[in-house]
Amino acid sequence: MESVRREPVPALRGLVHHYHGFNFPDVADRARLEIPSGAATLVIAFAEPIRIGLASDGESEVFRRASFLSAGRAVAAIGRHRGHIAGIEVTLSHTAAHHILGLRMAELARGFPRLGEVLGREGDLLVEQLAGLPTWAARFARLDAYLTRRAADSRILPAWQVTRATRLVAAGWPLREIQRDVGWGDRHLRSRFLEQVGMSPKAMARVLRLQTALRAHLDGRSWSQAAALARYHDQAHLGHDVKAITGLTPGRLAELRRGAPPGSALDRLPGRVTSVLLG
Repeated sequence: MESVRREPVPALRGLVHHYHGFNFPDVADRARLEIPSGAATLVIAFAEPIRIGLASDGESEVFRRASFLSAGRAVAAIGRHRGHIAGIEVTLSHTAAHHILGLRMAELARGFPRLGEVLGREGDLLVEQLAGLPTWAARFARLDAYLTRRAADSRILPAWQVTRATRLVAAGWPLREIQRDVGWGDRHLRSRFLEQVGMSPKAMARVLRLQTALRAHLDGRSWSQAAALARYHDQAHLGHDVKAITGLTPGRLAELRRGAPPGSALDRLPGRVTSVLLG
């Protein structure tokens, strides 16, 4: 079993969070809950595809995907796989995905588009090239070169108002104060967020507030303390959001994490709770 993480080259810092290469031979049936984290993920697979669907709809619509994009989600997804699992996860900010991919993020947030749908034939060739390279170092270097070129050639830049607003949302600012700070009204800010982030400012605030609460609880605080720290009305309000976003009760989510701290080997981002093994 292999699991290798690496940060991108300096030219991509602030755009790409990190790469995660993995190679798990002959995995038995396994289900993994992917909790919204405020980031986008490109999954580039070299072996068996996974079955993935949204937890909120009881997985009524399940997609079979190998290489795909997960972005703009405000509810958890469940991925199921078996057999040989190998590939690379590229975790990047939503605005960076908009900049590098050059597409409207709200459209990419519908389902889990294949890499070929996002990048065209270029995406399919990238998967073939990465699969054919002999080492993780060579694969990460190829990704560095490819994404650096895409970023340099892109004519689409996120509006500074959106970039600043995402930082203020992450800092917990009320939406009305964010609108005042960037000089945009509610409707215009929401429209630009859907274009460049893939979700509304309110949805992103909800995702990041839940992340704050989950991080606090898994760092040792009680659920009531976590609720207060994340500025929920009360513990019941936090419990409602945990259930609505992940499909689990707070107690069940904590039980399944088995004490793993935020940013553990399960997670895609430092300090965030992005994954839970369901079995």
